Amino acid sequence: MIARAMLWLATMVAAGSMPARALDLRQRSESGDKQFIVYSEDVRLRQRVAGFAEDVKAQVVQLLGQNDRWRAPVVITLARATTLEQGEPAARLRLAETQPGFKIEIQVKIGDDPTVVHLHKVILKALLMEYAYRQSGVTAGQPIVEPPWWVVEGMLAMARRQEQSADNSVFRRLVETNHLPAIGDFLAEKPDEMGPTALAVNSALAMGLLEMLVELPDGRANLARLVREWPQSNGDPAALLARHFPSVGSGPTLQKWWTLNLAHFAVEDRFQGLSAEETEKALTPLLQVAVTIDKEGSKEGDKKSFALADYAALLKLPAGRQALTIRHNDIISLSTRANVLYRPVMADYEEIFSLLSHGKTHGMRDRLARAEEYRHKALKRATEIADYLNWFEATQMKTRSGLFDDYLKTVDEISERERKQKGLVGQYLDELEKDL
Repeated sequence: MIARAMLWLATMVAAGSMPARALDLRQRSESGDKQFIVYSEDVRLRQRVAGFAEDVKAQVVQLLGQNDRWRAPVVITLARATTLEQGEPAARLRLAETQPGFKIEIQVKIGDDPTVVHLHKVILKALLMEYAYRQSGVTAGQPIVEPPWWVVEGMLAMARRQEQSADNSVFRRLVETNHLPAIGDFLAEKPDEMGPTALAVNSALAMGLLEMLVELPDGRANLARLVREWPQSNGDPAALLARHFPSVGSGPTLQKWWTLNLAHFAVEDRFQGLSAEETEKALTPLLQVAVTIDKEGSKEGDKKSFALADYAALLKLPAGRQALTIRHNDIISLSTRANVLYRPVMADYEEIFSLLSHGKTHGMRDRLARAEEYRHKALKRATEIADYLNWFEATQMKTRSGLFDDYLKTVDEISERERKQKGLVGQYLDELEKDL
């Protein structure tokens, strides 16, 4: 969806069908819902852009979980840039007061490089601004606040991911190098001041943040209220986020939620994670806590390892609580990759380490016994499942049905034929789409 309109812009420019003279404003097309009015001398281009704008609006409506009750029309004017206009912004967006209400104007000047227009981003901004100012309206001279940059960039990244396979390498590198940004600093970023690399990284993080928020209870409705109240946020996005998503907390609690959930995206397969056996293997050493015991006359001291069940002796040591806090963080990190059967017990261990690090031991022995029992049952169940699947594969799947062989062969033949027929123009458009 991202590249569709831009490919048409590139085609029109290459064909020379968009002259630089003034446009005839009678040459217009409307979207099916009448919100988008597109002016261009090329009827095919304006119809495609009108349809593209409707697709973008469907993305916004779906993300915010709102009904389509637009009030302000969006007027898009497409024209070829003159020589004098080549250095000016390729797209301008403004809100204008009308009787009644207001309208949004997008003026696009297409030069030799159509990719700099970023039409998808401009339309996203227009739709989010229409939603934000739908109730309050716009008056002449009123300062207009653009929507949160991370909502716009996150939605762009979501659309790109629908056309390409998901790539978690960005999150993985950030986690491995411990370069995850503080959420307050991230929300306050200014995209216009970012380089291409920084913008690509922050776009991926913005996508992750949006997905985390909408997965929360009433996430879409809360995000819609955040967008609507954004113009009155007084430049404090973290406070606005905490107010509309109280379950994520604020301050250190918000930062912990941000860091922990982003770690999920660093996992190569965030839905499968480790196997039960791999989870058990990784968890076992974490249930041993090593503590440095000061030794008289020695600067380094001796290290001693305690089983978690020996928490009473561990808490008597000066460094005991600090060691438990470190192990608590290790448990949180492992829980992002743990097998689904282990998720409940990982949550139990996270709470156990948290309580012990604060010196709370009431009912701890029973909790540890229940957690260990659950681990044994989970590992046994996972083994039984694996044994059954191995048996089924070995005894019940001796032959392939072959029902899809002809279909797959046809797909391969069509793909090869299209590749040969594309020629230079098709290859250029493919490269252009990759850049978008």
